[in-house]
Amino acid sequence: MDIENNFKSSVSLSTLDFLKSNVYNITDITRKNKLTEILDKFSKETTDEVFIIQNSKNKDAKGVFLDLEFFQELLMYKEVLDQALDNAVIKEASLRKDEKATLSLTDVFEDDDIDFDQLLKEIGE
Repeated sequence: MDIENNFKSSVSLSTLDFLKSNVYNITDITRKNKLTEILDKFSKETTDEVFIIQNSKNKDAKGVFLDLEFFQELLMYKEVLDQALDNAVIKEASLRKDEKATLSLTDVFEDDDIDFDQLLKEIGE
């Protein structure tokens, strides 16, 4: 029995409740006052409540409505995390700068982890 697969496929009551109350079809938004109701919720106080809007005719047409202040907070966390990761990479690179390279560039690019053409494009930008 694979516990990880069982965990991924399980659905909790809170998940079902979220889907029932926070996922809307585009028709629900345009024909009813749902958009106004959602925006009114955001106007009262900062909330972490999330609403998903989807188009039933196009499964890739999905979007999320969330409180602007909550979104700004999430972006702040992302920026802090990105900066911390950048600092960790820079620190590690500075610690290794005088070490002898054990892999050739050819060996590095053969692993298919790095797309050489994409790398050159990004360097050019």
